[in-house]
Amino acid sequence: MKVSILYGKETLSTAGKKGYVLSVNVSGGKIVSYTCADENEKRFTIDADSVKSVKEKIVYVDGGKGAAGEPLRLGKPVFDCEGAYLGRLTDFTAEKNVLLFAHSGAKKFSADDIVCGDAVIVKSSARVLKSDVKKNGRIIIRKGTPLTPETLEKAEKHGEYVQANLKTF
Repeated sequence: MKVSILYGKETLSTAGKKGYVLSVNVSGGKIVSYTCADENEKRFTIDADSVKSVKEKIVYVDGGKGAAGEPLRLGKPVFDCEGAYLGRLTDFTAEKNVLLFAHSGAKKFSADDIVCGDAVIVKSSARVLKSDVKKNGRIIIRKGTPLTPETLEKAEKHGEYVQANLKTF
């Protein structure tokens, strides 16, 4: 699930309390809570573990404390470890409240390979293509693309698995 769809989403408790999401709060690479507001703009917090479903509305069980965490902010600049600008942080992909990938435009980085602060830094351990992967003069994978399992699968389909791996050095 994309984290950006959660912002502004309506909330409904099993006790009938309504509101909407102001921020998604994370700690240690996990979504721990949601900061919300009701119709009178009074803020309250929902513990991520108390959420029962996320569809049209976020349905949750009332009574959780709402664990503390840092608000997850999109739109931050993204840089590699050498200072090259890679774009803006556009989204995160999460599954079962665990952040898996960070997105910067069409680029996708493992959440374990980034450090978030005022800006997002992609760690040097992240495998990013240093040059284009080509086959018969046609570019298959562009320079700067992170080498994710999906990217490797695409390279393998075109018979350029080894080339893709070597161009990360």
